[in-house]
Amino acid sequence: MKRLLACLLVSGFIYASFATDSRIIALGRHDAFFMDDYSIFRNPANASIYPNMMMASMGYYAQTQEEKNTNDEYAALRRTNRDPVRPWGGGILSYSFNQSAESGSQYPMFSMGVALNRHDEMLDYITPGEDVYEKIYMPDTDDIHDKDTLFNSISLPDPVGKFDVLLSYALKNGGMIGLGTYLAFQNDKINEYMRSSLYRINLGLNWPLAKSIDLEVSGGIGMVSAIGNVKDTAAGFDTLTLDTLAVFDEDYNMMARGDVRLFSALTVLNGDFVPHLGIKYADLNLFYQLQVALGFGININVDKGFGWAGAEFVYEDREKKALDETSTGFGGRIGFGFERNIIWDWFLLRGGLMKKLLYVTQQGEDKGYWEQNAEADASDDDFAGFGIGFNVENRLRIDCVLADDILYTFTNLISGPQHHLQTRFTFTFSF
Repeated sequence: MKRLLACLLVSGFIYASFATDSRIIALGRHDAFFMDDYSIFRNPANASIYPNMMMASMGYYAQTQEEKNTNDEYAALRRTNRDPVRPWGGGILSYSFNQSAESGSQYPMFSMGVALNRHDEMLDYITPGEDVYEKIYMPDTDDIHDKDTLFNSISLPDPVGKFDVLLSYALKNGGMIGLGTYLAFQNDKINEYMRSSLYRINLGLNWPLAKSIDLEVSGGIGMVSAIGNVKDTAAGFDTLTLDTLAVFDEDYNMMARGDVRLFSALTVLNGDFVPHLGIKYADLNLFYQLQVALGFGININVDKGFGWAGAEFVYEDREKKALDETSTGFGGRIGFGFERNIIWDWFLLRGGLMKKLLYVTQQGEDKGYWEQNAEADASDDDFAGFGIGFNVENRLRIDCVLADDILYTFTNLISGPQHHLQTRFTFTFSF
């Protein structure tokens, strides 16, 4: 075991932290500048860093839009209960090819991971209500791309499956390679032909360039398809398919992403200096998006604590093809996060901030405006995050994201409408 720990120190991964999606959100909602176990879904090679581990999330819990907009003076007298949405879980099982009674499992090592029901970010492009979902403009004339009528009630089948399969191999020198796949699909032919599917593949590399420098490279492509029903009897339409409206046709639409990070150990700060380059690309029938993020940050380990800070330049190119609207955004993103054990070694308090600011220019028109992430709407991308964690013998780790108003009204349990104490609850267990 001592030799294994020495190898980890040399490869720079001693700073790797167990970071469920709850921990990432509480630490500033951005994990580009520190290593975490949730990164295995971007870079499957990282599964070898977290061998023999189970992970699960109860999903996220938030107020509905109706609850946010209510002006009911008797709302405090009504108690409601809703289950969180999008729970998921899985695990990683590893086998060492160099076992010994004295030193325990060592590289080379093979790891296989499976996650069930995880909502991949690429599904947002075909999920109504998400920010990157392109709304449909309903035809009330012969022109199906009429800009005057926005139609939101689109019926898309919810995909099933939603499972990841991860394969990772760690070489004797500490280098890691990995392959990951994600499958979600649905074909509904009972009433009308509808389809909703995503097929994605990721490749990853995590390689020691020197004793204190590690290179992480990952990339993936995805194919997404969606055909749904639009019903609006008032407008004289019974059923239309999304491919009829040219939103998605039956051919698969291409998406891609790539990430490059360099972890360079900083002995003075007991942490890492981390340059980062991230690219996201989606080319759908009615929507095009290219996002590039380039920046650097640091992460540091202190007594009973951890922190990170970073800044990135962000470029975004977007096009709504049906409306012939193209926009370009230039700006940046800055953030930081911290966590520390307080009172007891097993109890952690964490918090973080993330600010994204872009100047968006409408192409072909003399229009421009500033755009930022939400300040406080309890979403995963708003300004501030706050949470707690529990660490039992460095094996069982439980992470919670607390509701934004918990420090002010104890979530209105006494003074107003009741909703929730926390927005996420996740855990990992190492065995």
